[in-house]
Parts: sequence; C-alpha cells; structure tokens
Amino acid sequence: MNKPSDSSIFARKALPFLILIFVLAILLRSLFVFVTGTQDFLEGDGGNYYTMIQQLAQDHVYSYGSEDPNSRVTPGFPIFAYIVLSVSSFNIDLYKWVQILIGAATILPVYYFIKANTRAVYGLIGALFVALYPPFIYMTGLFLTETLFVFLLALFFASWQRMWNKPSLWNIILNAALLSWGILTRPGMLPIIFIAALFLVLSKSTRRILFPYLLTVAVCFLPWVLRNYIVLHEFTILAAGSGNALLAGAFPYFKESANYTEMYALGLSQSQYGMRVILNGLSDQFFYYLGWFSYGKLYYLFSNMWVSSSLNFPKLYVYGGVLLHYGITACSIPALLYLLIKKNFMAFCFTGMLLFQLLFIPTARYGAPFFILTVMSVGLAAYSLQKGTKQVVNLKNMTD
Repeated sequence: MNKPSDSSIFARKALPFLILIFVLAILLRSLFVFVTGTQDFLEGDGGNYYTMIQQLAQDHVYSYGSEDPNSRVTPGFPIFAYIVLSVSSFNIDLYKWVQILIGAATILPVYYFIKANTRAVYGLIGALFVALYPPFIYMTGLFLTETLFVFLLALFFASWQRMWNKPSLWNIILNAALLSWGILTRPGMLPIIFIAALFLVLSKSTRRILFPYLLTVAVCFLPWVLRNYIVLHEFTILAAGSGNALLAGAFPYFKESANYTEMYALGLSQSQYGMRVILNGLSDQFFYYLGWFSYGKLYYLFSNMWVSSSLNFPKLYVYGGVLLHYGITACSIPALLYLLIKKNFMAFCFTGMLLFQLLFIPTARYGAPFFILTVMSVGLAAYSLQKGTKQVVNLKNMTD
C-alpha cells in the first residue's frame, strides 16, 4: 500500500468534511443524552461506579461494590471519571459533556488510521460510521467504560500507525502508554501486548523498539500492581472480578447457572471454578461446548445491535442503524480473513481480542467496541481490493 506522509493525513479537501462529521457527532450525542434518551445515566453498573468514585473522593478507598478496598475492577475508567468529577465538583452534566466530546472525537483517530493506509474518502466514510452508529451514541448516555474504551482503542491504532512510520522515543512511549491505559480500562485489550511484541520482533527495523515499549507498559502497570500488593496483599495485574465474567459465560446458552455451594465446598475461586466447568464440559460434551465457545458466543455478541429501541431513537433511525449493523458485520467477515492473509497488524489484534472475549460472558454491550475495528478492517480491505482490481484492469488495457 502507498502510505501518505503525516503532513498529508488531514488533507485540505477532506478537512471541511471531517469538521462537519465531528459537529454532527456532537449534535447527535448531545441530542440523545439531553433530549431523547430515556435511560438513567447512572443505572446498573453506572450507579456502582458512581458510588465507588464518591467513596474514593470522601474516604480515599478504592473499592467497587464494597466499603473495603478491593481490585474488582481495573482503574482506567474509575480514575479518569474521578479526576473529571473532582475537578467539576461532581457535576454530572459536565461529565456528560466530556463523554460526548470523547465520543465525537473518536472519529479523528479512526479517520487518521484509515487515511494513513488508504485514501481520505475511506477515512471519511469510517468517521461517518462512528458518528452515526447508534450504539456509539447510546453508550455516551451511560456512566460506563464503553465511550472511553472505544476512544482509547481507536487512538491506540492511530498511534501505532504513527509509531510504525516514525519510531521516535516519544511515539513509542505514547503508544505503549495508550495500550496500557486501554487494558486498564477494559482488560479485553490484553492480547494486543503479545501481538504487538510479536510484530515488533519479526520486523528487523523495529526490534530495537521492543525493550522501551515493554518497559513503558510495565511502568504504566506498576502503580496498580503495587497498590494491590501493598493494600490487598495480592498479586493482581488486571482485576479480581474477571472471574465472575468467566464463570457467567462458562455455561452454554445460559441454560445453567453456577453451583456456588459446590464451588465453596471445593475451595475454588470463580476463575478456577469457571475453568473447571469449561474443561469438564469439553471433556464430556466436546462439540456442544465447542459450539458455544465459537458460534454461540459470536451470535450473542453480534446478532443484535446493542440498542434497537425506538424509546431512545426515532424508528427510522433505528431501522437504518440495524441495516448498518448487519451490513458492516457481513462485510467484516471476508475483510478480516483477507487482512489476516495479508498479515495485517490490526486484523491480528481484532482476532486476538475476539478470541479472548469468547472466554467470558457474551452480550451485545461487550460486542459493541469491536465495531470500531470492524469499520477500520472493512475500509482497509476495500481499498486493497479496489487497488488490486485497478491494477488488473490497467494490465488488461496494456495487453489489449
């Protein structure tokens, strides 16, 4: 692929359209959050996060769902929300505007990454998808990790592209720090560490980057790991609550639930008990469990859009969103396979994250962030195929 220089990324002709898309993204999100949205901003897990942050501000205790210190959730989102709310005297409306701006700003790294590998028009289409896709709008109306995580995920790939083209120390540190923050916001990003290390090692020109890259990641994780060791006397790199998600997704098609009496009798943690259920299931009913951990969970993740209710969006917009959802999902399958054959970094990260997600409970909420990667993979594959087709046509014209 011909890669444009950084100076041409935000081309003059594309810039007005990008600004319009950014404004549209802000308008749609602010309209939803303050006018049409019907859900409570602090409902469900959002209320737990808010209580956690209040407790952190008042009692200086980092704890989710308890008054005692724990490590049930990673600190990426709680610390970010704590900083914003503390600065704004816990003004929820101001925090909503911060989340709206983050959601709208996600179009920028998406545009950058696609444009850096294709052309401006593909980047603009990807940015427009981010602006319009209903789940990306819906998530801004909830006090959850999604909006921040999707932004960090897109920003990581844009930063990776810049680092790969120009491996300066600043770009290395920035990309490794973004990866760390992304993982500490949503552990589902964890496989990217190993994939990034593999790509850096396999390329002669980037092998020297590996040590400072991994060192930066280690430094970013160190405060969290040390806190858990000193305060809780445990060695927790991610979150102690991940076992619950693993156990909840261990039973095929949710037809059974965990036997906590048995779990406590065996003296197992939720993670250990979940792995026991999975391994016993694969041993006794191999194809049934294999189907659940492949097609079954994929179905729960992507068969329905995370929001399809006309209570929050006009019916016509919902119908358009559903068509967009299924259209991009269908296109993503051949696009991902094609990019894997081409040994594309993002495609390997997409696959690694998806396989990791299949270990845990599958819901449309957890599937929504993958659509940032989906639109980028479709854009890259479409450009590559178009370019190949043009070359074939040109060759045919020369031989006629």
